[in-house]
Amino acid sequence: MFKNFIFSFLIFVISCTGFVQSQTPDWNEETNIYESISNVPLKLINGKEIFLHQLAAEKPLIVALIFTRCTGVCSPLLFQLMENLQNISSGKDNQYSVLVISFDPFDSLKDMRLMAQRIELDNNQQWQFAITDSINRLNASVGFYPVWNDEIKQFDHDALLVGVNSDGYITKKLIGLRNEKEIRLLISSINNVFSPTYRLPNPNNLFSCFNYDPATGKNTPGLGLIFIALPAVISFSLVIGIRFWVKRKAFR
Repeated sequence: MFKNFIFSFLIFVISCTGFVQSQTPDWNEETNIYESISNVPLKLINGKEIFLHQLAAEKPLIVALIFTRCTGVCSPLLFQLMENLQNISSGKDNQYSVLVISFDPFDSLKDMRLMAQRIELDNNQQWQFAITDSINRLNASVGFYPVWNDEIKQFDHDALLVGVNSDGYITKKLIGLRNEKEIRLLISSINNVFSPTYRLPNPNNLFSCFNYDPATGKNTPGLGLIFIALPAVISFSLVIGIRFWVKRKAFR
């Protein structure tokens, strides 16, 4: 009987573990992290041709994926990035270049040059504008999958920034328009400076070990800690209970 009880207990623990794992959400910002970004050939608007890893070896990269005909988030993404970077001074631990790449196969160097001129960055040495003939390979390596909408003649896509260190590895991804603090964390990551990270708040994030509050910058214990501690607590209680029962029976 005791063996059957232990077996049932083990099945219960395994089932709980599987349930917790099944509740883990899909975190798009965490995909492809610490993987190598595809070393695609680039054509820069200054006439230079270079491989992406070679460019990253010169300085770590903030990669922005856009297309020039975008009437949605592309321009706000670049303008907000420009504004945030203006408040970040250069130093030993925050070296970087910005690489703006078109993911539209129909964009030409002329199109990218006109975009750079329009936002007055064509002569900024810290910003590079480029196209590549291997955009599908690049998109797949960073987990970026824009979809063409033929009705509106636009791509449906995320606003994406990708941090790439000098070895060509993806260290951080930011989806959506982000603030200066988050851009600083991205720059720290591409310079291989340790910085605390956290998953974005999510309504499905019920069983995380800690819950991060972006307003206070603090972590509080989550339900996940209870599930981790539960097997140990139950096992300890069983051992104490069995010992008490054995002693009590011995005195009868």
